[in-house]
Amino acid sequence: MGSFHRSQPERSTYVDQHTGRTVEQLTSSPMADVHTYYDISPWSPDGRYMVFSAAIPTQVTSVHRDTFATDRGRLYLMDLETYELRLLAENAFYNTHTGAFPVWHPTKCEVFFYTAPEEVGVVDAEWSRLGKHGGKLLRKMKGGIRQVSPDGELLSWTTNDIRTDLARGVYTLRADTDLSRQEDADLTLIASTEALYDLTPNNHLFHIDQMTVGNTKWTPDAQHMLVAMWIKATPDDLSPWKSPFRRSIYIVSRDGSECRWLTFFGHHHSWTAEGTKVLYSGYLVHTDEGRQEEPRLHMINFDGTGKEVVIDHPLGGHPIASPDGSKITTWDKEGVILADLETQKVDYLAAFGPHCDHNSHRGTHPHCLWSLDGSQILYNSAQSGRSHLYRVTAG
Repeated sequence: MGSFHRSQPERSTYVDQHTGRTVEQLTSSPMADVHTYYDISPWSPDGRYMVFSAAIPTQVTSVHRDTFATDRGRLYLMDLETYELRLLAENAFYNTHTGAFPVWHPTKCEVFFYTAPEEVGVVDAEWSRLGKHGGKLLRKMKGGIRQVSPDGELLSWTTNDIRTDLARGVYTLRADTDLSRQEDADLTLIASTEALYDLTPNNHLFHIDQMTVGNTKWTPDAQHMLVAMWIKATPDDLSPWKSPFRRSIYIVSRDGSECRWLTFFGHHHSWTAEGTKVLYSGYLVHTDEGRQEEPRLHMINFDGTGKEVVIDHPLGGHPIASPDGSKITTWDKEGVILADLETQKVDYLAAFGPHCDHNSHRGTHPHCLWSLDGSQILYNSAQSGRSHLYRVTAG
């Protein structure tokens, strides 16, 4: 399959035969489309545009960690009023799990994305919105990206490679860094893996070199972030979440002056909208001997108090609370799930179909995500044979 042009709306609607709800299929080209992650907003600061990654499936063949990848990925903008598409960037480093990881600057019309495994590009999205072919690349930086701080000043980044000179741990990188004049001062280690290891209650069960940290998440005021850890069987273990030992979440301040252990958890976590509570996947029975039984969604306060099960249903990964905190969306192998915390009711909003590989990073994770106003849920699904973008009303 060669290169092709896409600009016209690809949107269509259908009634889900399993749930009876109307679902929007937002993309439908021969490319594989994904939005970034369940806690990364794909919408521009004004809510008018959505950014997503795309690649031709037959080109996504390089093995990158536990994904397949290509350096020929693309970024597109979708106008959410007309559904027209604009090419934003080419030659992006795209993987099957999170695409090229496009992230909007919180106040500027700029998008950060991967141009290589440890290189970030910044593209001017205004250039594309004005109708130009492709975006205007503003700069590149050496490093990585997980989130841009809500004030737009810093990227959070983690490194876990024991074979490099760079100390393992959690870093911040100035968002205005330019590779052509990048200096050591642009990158700050705010929490070393060693420091987090020392805080971990069950660290006597594993060696520090087995510990990997990541999945940092900023608070809305940009003063703290969550940091998760996993435990590898070997330095090259690609499935550290399968370790029998309990995994931990930590809270680290922006400058690293505060660093504390928060709780053990199961596998995914996120802040509630106001940043005072942490929602996470856990188990009613969770031991270092390998028992992981009765999955439940939990919340815990910022200060580590008030841990509670928020809904008495066996729900698991990638939970994210609605902007008003009243509902949670997540997913399982069957489809998109909506949980109402007040009524304790759990509903399926949309089904994925029988042939989707949603449980592998080499497949298509749905990464269900709330719209800015909490009225809709966006998700990826490969039910058509390749990953596309879908949206369903949350009411």
